Amino acid sequence: MSEETRRFAHLPTDRAPGPDYSGPGVEAELTGRMPEGRPAERPQRPERPEHFERRGGSYDDLYTARASSAHGTVTSDDGMLDVHVKAPGELGGPGGATNPEQLLAAAYASCFHNSLTLVAGRQGVNTSGATVDTAVTLRKRGTADDYTIATDLAVRLPGVEPETARRLVEQAHGECPYSRAFTQGAEVHVHLA
Repeated sequence: MSEETRRFAHLPTDRAPGPDYSGPGVEAELTGRMPEGRPAERPQRPERPEHFERRGGSYDDLYTARASSAHGTVTSDDGMLDVHVKAPGELGGPGGATNPEQLLAAAYASCFHNSLTLVAGRQGVNTSGATVDTAVTLRKRGTADDYTIATDLAVRLPGVEPETARRLVEQAHGECPYSRAFTQGAEVHVHLA
């Protein structure tokens, strides 16, 4: 384990059970109701192609995050995210700022942690000490611009019996929207605005 990975592996656990972001889906399922103060409105979204059908039936939209990238900065529409983005030194960039791979690693770790909290909560298993470390690797094939990413998650469940921990991690992987997008393919729409 690298020093950087080790740095994130032992974050303080003196907070309330569950990850820093439990999200309304996790909170609603564990409590049986949507949290107060969160309107149940449908966000606007681009139109889907008419021929598009989702596998296994339709989904209800719960939340849409919006972010924009311009001039080396990524911002969210609500201002909660406002960061400079630069290519890391390992890719010939200047470094000194976050990069898309780090942002994806952070998002995947948080989302997987939410799913883990959800499946464990359904089974009455305490995972308040759990950590999820995610690595996102940018890969290239040949000399053409043929890039892809690979992900690796390391889940720690201290105090949970190993067989139970394995089962919870498998179930979380099956339910995590990010895991499903990576393994089953994500719904992607690209259009010129």
